[in-house]
Amino acid sequence: MATSINLNEARSQPMPERGILSQTLLKNEFTSLVHMKLAPGEELTEHTSKFPVWIYTIEGEGSLETPSGSYPMSEGEWIFLEPSEEHAVQPKSQLHFLLIMMKTGGAK
Repeated sequence: MATSINLNEARSQPMPERGILSQTLLKNEFTSLVHMKLAPGEELTEHTSKFPVWIYTIEGEGSLETPSGSYPMSEGEWIFLEPSEEHAVQPKSQLHFLLIMMKTGGAK
């Protein structure tokens, strides 16, 4: 079944002065789409996902840190992570991004 998501509505949520705003925009058996905003000074400490992950930076500056290197997060940047790849997000300013987790399954 088709699903429509208006990213402009999600983007209109104010940036938190402190903390992290996390909104699940879509979750089904195949995909999760999460909209995140990190206030200045916040970070996501090292963690993993059991699924492949795409991260798309909407605005702000930061870096995604992995054992194999540091990847810039700036407007328009896409980053792909393999399942179980350790990573942490370290903003340099307010950071606004989408997280797309691709669960196993799908059409064959």
